[in-house]
Amino acid sequence: MPLVVLLIAVLTAACNSGGTPTAPSVVVTTTPPPQNTTPTPIVPAAGPLLSIVMPIDVSDIAGSAFGLLPFGYHGADHATDGHSGWDIEYRPGTLVRAAAAGVVYAIEPDTIGAGRIRVTLEHLIGAHIYRTVYANLASTNPGIVLKASVAQRQAIGTAGGVTASFGADTATYAMAHFQVDDFEVHREGPDPKAVSPEPFLNGEGRGVFDRVWALAAFAHELTEPFVAVSRDAIPRTRTWRIESGDGPAGVSFTRLSGAGADHTYFVLAQSGTAVESGAVRLRLLARPFPTIDLVTPTGPRLGIYDIVGDRMRLALGSPGAPRPTDLGSASVYRTPGP
Repeated sequence: MPLVVLLIAVLTAACNSGGTPTAPSVVVTTTPPPQNTTPTPIVPAAGPLLSIVMPIDVSDIAGSAFGLLPFGYHGADHATDGHSGWDIEYRPGTLVRAAAAGVVYAIEPDTIGAGRIRVTLEHLIGAHIYRTVYANLASTNPGIVLKASVAQRQAIGTAGGVTASFGADTATYAMAHFQVDDFEVHREGPDPKAVSPEPFLNGEGRGVFDRVWALAAFAHELTEPFVAVSRDAIPRTRTWRIESGDGPAGVSFTRLSGAGADHTYFVLAQSGTAVESGAVRLRLLARPFPTIDLVTPTGPRLGIYDIVGDRMRLALGSPGAPRPTDLGSASVYRTPGP
């Protein structure tokens, strides 16, 4: 999964942000900023678990814009409370499907945009109540009416289209917001029952999820690369240490605000000492891989990258060198868990 680029605005119908990083004066310090620690993500309560599949068919997976925005990430509309579910990118005109069998609990206008629909299904597992939410629907399918029984993988409706700016680039795509609410869990703030959907995935769901997650590229992936992070704390700094390859021993990224997508960086020596610093410039929509520029007043290092969870592949040129064209010779970096 890629890092982010230039300035990044991941605007899904539920998330919107942007900004243009400017190169600061180079200030090389002896130590990078401290890395934040984050609380344990909100997870399902003990007891019988809902078993879900992904609400998308394999043939409808798309990755032209962002692929998937994870649970808990902070940015745009979620800068303070953290993302309450997953935003999933679909091929335009394709169907959003029920993640589990249940009963239609609510059908209501979605505040994401005019004419959009939000459908909630309720699922009773023993005495344990769950609800799944499907938002930013352009329409609902026949049979999706209040109190109707719905089978797992039954079509709920059509994913709504979005046109959004990602820095200097614009993309048109379809997306739906998917959320799991666990009524044995509570936190203060918006969507108090929302939990990460990942622990509920069954084998089939996990297989599809892995394919979607591999395509994910979002604005705060440099500091929040995981499928679930705590909604309560914004991780401002994350350090990546080399595992293999001939790149720098480490790179530390710091986001400049909770809502914005601007970052600064430190290149680290083996000792952990910062030997270079500057601004990060990203282009999220560049293909086949997003691009990353590490910018100092004397010139940028040009690179490409891919991030999946705690693993980053980074092909980074020397100052003044051309941008690498593939990840065949990329260095591999790892970062501690959330």
